[in-house]
Amino acid sequence: MVRLKTHRIELEAPGFPIRSLALLLGFCGLMLAGIARAAESTAAAVGPIDHLLTMPYQPQGPVEGTLRLAGSTTLQQAAAQWTAGFVRIHPKAVCELASRGSGAGWKSLASAATDIALMSRPLTDAERTTYERETGRRIVAIVAAFDRMVWVVNATNPIERLPWSPESGLLRSGAQPTAATPADAVTAWGSLVADPAWAAVPIAVHGTSIDHGTRWHLDRLLTGTAACPIKVVEHETVAEVTEAVAADRGGLGLIGSNHGNWPGVKRIPLVVSADLQPMTDVVAGSARTPDCRPLFVVVTLPKEGGLSPLQREFLAYILSQAGQLDAAKDGLLPLSRSEIHAQRELLGWPVER
Repeated sequence: MVRLKTHRIELEAPGFPIRSLALLLGFCGLMLAGIARAAESTAAAVGPIDHLLTMPYQPQGPVEGTLRLAGSTTLQQAAAQWTAGFVRIHPKAVCELASRGSGAGWKSLASAATDIALMSRPLTDAERTTYERETGRRIVAIVAAFDRMVWVVNATNPIERLPWSPESGLLRSGAQPTAATPADAVTAWGSLVADPAWAAVPIAVHGTSIDHGTRWHLDRLLTGTAACPIKVVEHETVAEVTEAVAADRGGLGLIGSNHGNWPGVKRIPLVVSADLQPMTDVVAGSARTPDCRPLFVVVTLPKEGGLSPLQREFLAYILSQAGQLDAAKDGLLPLSRSEIHAQRELLGWPVER
């Protein structure tokens, strides 16, 4: 049993009258109110992550050395937040970040030129199989956050909704085919827009190059399980994609919702059926809709053995409340508790549910 002693407080102590105490308490109250408002403002800006309050970053010990990260431009800002937060906790660690696209990040990891690849698309079976066969090492890819995707069209386009299904994708879902535009080759806006003035306006798809994860997601969503009948005009950056759509009456592009609003284009959300079943390539522990793109952190490990202490601590930071708050500050969607547990299991770490 803990016994508490009580003491009498002399409010009228010499040199400290009651009015001084009242002023001090008032000042403290203003400070606390300001802190509360700042916390509320921060929470509103990054979205609720209260479900992660019991998942703080708990380092196993101090680490040092250089950690090299390379890959997705979508993850560039979040990765910058992660590295800054991580180095504040581990001041003897150095993090180097290069953002040149998901494909470049994977090539860099496969050649051992980097320690962690940042990817906004999943590894293909061919990439995984070829690497593991040639090196004898194994690959672990975990999801670090999600990026909600939105379609953009030219600002003059009257379309208001873009229905989607996993079988027919975007260009055939809900289309009204004609003899000139069969259901398996919707190439004009007339199949998606009732306005006669748009009947013959060709759909011009603009996207990033094949080396970028955004392009992988565009191809996946565009026509579902079938090949895309429309050539994609490639650009190097999301900014160039939106500029091209703004200049093209029939333009259509896909960008992350955290990229903000761009002049000359209109954002159109993907309309997904409420009873849609999870897709076959759904992320472990997740039931997100197809417009939520998973963003990956990829590492390679020896056949027998685990992560280096530096890698392990960095991934533990990402999968904590602090790391997920960093991702949310960049406008990305933080992981749920079940999604974090699933990623920890992929790493072979203990999970406390």
